[in-house]
Amino acid sequence: MQMMGFSCDVTTLRVSRWVSILGLIAVSRGLELKTIPHVVATCGENLTLPCEVSASDQLNIISFSWLAKNESMCPHEHGRPDSGAACESATQDHKLTLTLYDVMPVHQGKYFCKVRANHGAKSSTTMVTVQDCMGTPGSSMNESHAQCWFSGVYPIGSISWSQGGLPLTQPASTREEMDPRGRYTVSSTIEARKGESNEPYKCSLWIPSAGKELSSQELPWVGKQRSSGSAVHLAWACAAVAMMKSVI
Repeated sequence: MQMMGFSCDVTTLRVSRWVSILGLIAVSRGLELKTIPHVVATCGENLTLPCEVSASDQLNIISFSWLAKNESMCPHEHGRPDSGAACESATQDHKLTLTLYDVMPVHQGKYFCKVRANHGAKSSTTMVTVQDCMGTPGSSMNESHAQCWFSGVYPIGSISWSQGGLPLTQPASTREEMDPRGRYTVSSTIEARKGESNEPYKCSLWIPSAGKELSSQELPWVGKQRSSGSAVHLAWACAAVAMMKSVI
């Protein structure tokens, strides 16, 4: 009899759980959560992600938040601007807006808007993609080598070389490094060959994922420089010639 009573209690408990789950599903159907599915952000700009909740009848919100990488993006009601993100809520309109400041590649990924209310719980996702980190170009050139680099770029790219509109075929040494904010520094070094052309070298940063050239720069040709000793000898020679002319 005790075994039968225990079995009955377990069955009742299971039925109660199923009723609770089904009731939650039925109530959650009255909730509607709106976000933007995919946002493409420009590097260095501010980005705003809206989230709006609505219901078929009276709505009482218990919790409302944005999350990313398992962390809350709204640690306080109005966020913390110095942390790189802030949340702003509009209670009457049932809206929660997340603003990301100075967007960088590290901000890429999924952002989850979650709400819990008297109608149940629901979440919606916004995917953020970052593009066009232009970066800063730089270059150097001497008698033997030409070097070109682009710092703080994203997406990652490759450097190509040309001279007078024609591609240079000599081998290039390339380096790629990523900074803490997800941007890259790409550099390339090639052997400098004078050849028959006096045209400057040109290095271009090509972004394969975007199918476009992001930036380019020209390196004027550097010819051989006289050493300081040669310059001194030349000066003495000129002075000697001048003295001979004055004597004559």
